[in-house]
Amino acid sequence: MIDVFNIPSQQQTFTFYATGNWQTWNKPRNAKMIEIFCLGGGGGGGQNNLSNPTGACGGGSGGIVRGMIPAFLLPDTIYILIGKGGIGTSVVGTGATADISYIGLQPSISEQTLICKSSTTGGGGGFTNSPGAGATASNVVVSAFGNLGLFTAVAGVAAASASVNGTPGNSLTALTSNIVTGGASGAGRNPSITGVSGGSILQSSVILTSRVNGGQLGSLDGDSGYGVLQPFCGTGGAGGASVTTGIGGKGGNGWYGCGGGAAGGGTILTKAGDGGDGLVIITVIS
Repeated sequence: MIDVFNIPSQQQTFTFYATGNWQTWNKPRNAKMIEIFCLGGGGGGGQNNLSNPTGACGGGSGGIVRGMIPAFLLPDTIYILIGKGGIGTSVVGTGATADISYIGLQPSISEQTLICKSSTTGGGGGFTNSPGAGATASNVVVSAFGNLGLFTAVAGVAAASASVNGTPGNSLTALTSNIVTGGASGAGRNPSITGVSGGSILQSSVILTSRVNGGQLGSLDGDSGYGVLQPFCGTGGAGGASVTTGIGGKGGNGWYGCGGGAAGGGTILTKAGDGGDGLVIITVIS
């Protein structure tokens, strides 16, 4: 068969996960175009004061950068640092902010050597009464070697808002504005009710076949988020249930790039969900 239009016919995909260290990628021979998917980590969930009836909030999601670069413009080796997700707090307070993911010509986060980074700020940790902020969109033109290709930056998604006065945790719906989500909020403690349910991540598509449930009874944990790599999409963690006396439910952990769920209220502290780590997917067209 004659390739009249010189259409690329082969692809290789390389997926990189968070290790806490710089990783290297070597350009295959005969590569023509390089596609990049760069996702940052999600923020950790928060936890409220034991006497506070307001439900704590989950963490925000990481940002995304997608791009395509002609392979001949890149060196044989590039360096990748995957952002870790923020840790959900186990004390009263805010979950940890997530790390940003970086791709560059050297193992450095200097804009002068970067091809791209997933966002300008990482996915925010959930507060005691305010949702973790989604990562702010990357300014792709600032990364010097990002000008070698065409890039699109997508901001992260904020977590669900706080519930009030001992009411159930607030939920989020997947795939409404992004392929990742923040975390759901935990239930606030109500001394006159045995248990209040945590917030869930609601189904919006047949791609995600079931909801991620918040803790449904007193002290039950929220489910961890989940997702799929093809087509890429995932969810944050659900919120923990509250309890009148005792340990509130834990928040669920977020999937890749998604926020952790908040802890449920109680008279004994528990743990909020961790944000999901970022990842990088590189596809080579040859």
